[in-house]
Amino acid sequence: MRELRQHSEVSNIELFYDLIFAYAISRITTVLHLVHHDTIPALYLVEFAVMVFMFWTVWTYQTVLVNRFFQENIQHSVFMLFDMFIVIVLSQSLTPNFASTQIAFPGATSLLLFSIAVQYLLRSRHLTDPRQLKVAYGLARILIITSVIGAITIIPWAPYSVREVVYILSMIYANIAPIFMKDRLTAFPAMFEHLTERYSLFTLLLFGEAIIAVTEVVDVHHFDWLSIPFFLIIVALFWVYFTIYQQGIDRHKRTAGIALINIHYFVFVGLDLVAAIVTLYLKHELIGWQFALLMTIGLWFFLGGSAMMLATYGSHRANEHWRLLFGNATCAAMIAGTVIWVCRDWQDIVMVLIALFLLGIAWWWNREVSRLSTNTAE
Repeated sequence: MRELRQHSEVSNIELFYDLIFAYAISRITTVLHLVHHDTIPALYLVEFAVMVFMFWTVWTYQTVLVNRFFQENIQHSVFMLFDMFIVIVLSQSLTPNFASTQIAFPGATSLLLFSIAVQYLLRSRHLTDPRQLKVAYGLARILIITSVIGAITIIPWAPYSVREVVYILSMIYANIAPIFMKDRLTAFPAMFEHLTERYSLFTLLLFGEAIIAVTEVVDVHHFDWLSIPFFLIIVALFWVYFTIYQQGIDRHKRTAGIALINIHYFVFVGLDLVAAIVTLYLKHELIGWQFALLMTIGLWFFLGGSAMMLATYGSHRANEHWRLLFGNATCAAMIAGTVIWVCRDWQDIVMVLIALFLLGIAWWWNREVSRLSTNTAE
């Protein structure tokens, strides 16, 4: 276990692995660009959330495997590269028409989960600590059950809608089941410094995708100055997240890291949602009321998730004020949505006010996090 703890930095192969997942999530975001009559159909919003959930589940189990049972060898690298290629194939099969991917999507995700389960079992052969063995066998069992159910849904034993629900429920099971292993996971805690770094670096890749979204509204021949407040919105969210990561959370906590993992799903969805809908709004492809609604949801997910991360893994003072932190994040999202709703017919005013408001929120968060950190140190 001491040898495992010495591996606290994210390796190059992990970063290489994360690149394809960041690309896959950017492919999923294109579902939000399928606008009908200036609105995004509710079905596409649900499919976006579900597909991100699937990719996040696979990526998380691989991340936990490396975090708890790291072993730098050829076998580990071969499995990682094999999984990467499956993700490449899976990302190219993404489409808003789920029925057309009834073999490719559950088949590829089931294969990925089974591959990770095999890696857990292979790694368990070299473990002697009973706490480690319990965690390895428990997670492998969850993955095997989920992958088998996913593979079964490929067989046409029932209408596709029924099999789709079964498949989604199996993935939900894969995320809920570790909660009932909390005692075992806590007895053999995560390398929290590595876990936080891995999630922050993946978030950084998603911020890179958000910056690419800004470039979609930049035309050097017909420059649109509204790309500037769009860029500042992304900068403000970046400022919020990395202020919390660098100054707010205690990266040396002894914890299973379950809350950190689940919180980041909402952070990921919120960031992608904000970047996608602002792009559509600036292209005049999204009606004002839906932009206000989705912007409120996206900011609430991102800011609320960031607040809960600080409250859960920050100083004791932050833990005591989690309601205040989460309430401030909720109020910020509601205020932003209200401003957009009131000024929805004036695009210039909306973009400038939201950019300034979020920069103000980022500045306030930076000040509060620094204050909490200083008080804890004293």
